[in-house]
Amino acid sequence: MAGKKIIWSDHAKYEFRKILEFYNERNGNQKYSIKLLNQTEELLNTLSKNPLLGRLTTIKQTRVIPFKEYLIFYEAKNKEIEILSFWDNRQNEDNLKIK
Repeated sequence: MAGKKIIWSDHAKYEFRKILEFYNERNGNQKYSIKLLNQTEELLNTLSKNPLLGRLTTIKQTRVIPFKEYLIFYEAKNKEIEILSFWDNRQNEDNLKIK
């Protein structure tokens, strides 16, 4: 069964890229970043086939899936799923922006 297409908002791409860059710099290599990227792709592949997997948030139509120390906020639309935010839970929640 083919799943819905996954698209990333510019904001979510930025957040995820910053997380990967942080681990590259901290670890001095890309091993963990590649592992995190692969695990994220696996989760999003599952999500594309099960768009109601995440729980609803207080924001209309927005769902969230916990993943390691992150929260992935998304909206399931007719033919696609838009990733709105890839949030690191260790940050100040006042900085969380989902649109």
